[in-house]
Amino acid sequence: MTRGETLEASELPFHDQKLLKPRRPLSSPRFDHAEMKPLPLILGSTNTIEEQKKKKTFFQLKLTAEQVQKLKKDANNDNNGFQSGEPYSRFEAIGAHLWRSACKARELSKDQPTVFQTVVDIRRKLNPPLPQNYFGNALAFTISPMCCVGDIVSKPLSYAAKNIREAVERINDEYIRSQIDFFACEKRMDRIRTPFLEKGEYREDALFYGNPNFGVTSWMSMTVYEADFGWGRLVHFGQGALFPFDRGLLALSPDMDGSILVFMHFQEAHMQNFIKIVQFSVVSLI
Repeated sequence: MTRGETLEASELPFHDQKLLKPRRPLSSPRFDHAEMKPLPLILGSTNTIEEQKKKKTFFQLKLTAEQVQKLKKDANNDNNGFQSGEPYSRFEAIGAHLWRSACKARELSKDQPTVFQTVVDIRRKLNPPLPQNYFGNALAFTISPMCCVGDIVSKPLSYAAKNIREAVERINDEYIRSQIDFFACEKRMDRIRTPFLEKGEYREDALFYGNPNFGVTSWMSMTVYEADFGWGRLVHFGQGALFPFDRGLLALSPDMDGSILVFMHFQEAHMQNFIKIVQFSVVSLI
């Protein structure tokens, strides 16, 4: 439209959010939804306030196509059990490596519990699927089973990848509908909303995905470099805000050569250690 072109009816943005409304009559969630409950704490801590207060920083890393393939090969080297028979994906392999690197950089106890958090695009997970032109975020939160840091850092990369896969494969139509019901029944939405505010207040009951836990979101399926608003090809795609907890976001490089950008949000105290361990090229530091 910005180029003065017209859209077919099937291309017009679909805005009807009734497709994602809770069931009526409203019923209790069918699943436990551990992803919406307090996550593991630093051993010896009683809440996350101190971790929330620690300064976070942003930096951008880049994996070459060769590094991506090596991580996939490492993750698939042993048969630590992908039950579906499908080899681990680049998201699972990169996510596993980032999670392991975060655990090492923080120098946590080997007995420290940790989980991996991510979000899953639910457009094709629902039954029936959302219209292809559905406009806006359509995501479900999920976490891995609880692991010990010692296992994440010492076992093969496939161990972390397997736990990430379990988190993703949990998301199906029934789980999504139950999560929507959970939100509808939740009387303290501010507890869930607070962590996503750039300068949110510190709350003992707020969800906190940071240390000792770690999260990764994939933007690799977003075809952002195909966008042309009438001014030519997009030359830069990035983030506009700093997350208040440790997190990585994966995106395709504008070079379109198979390389991947990682937008990292991490505790400043552990940043240099993380960069040394992860062994990706540093594109920028803030």
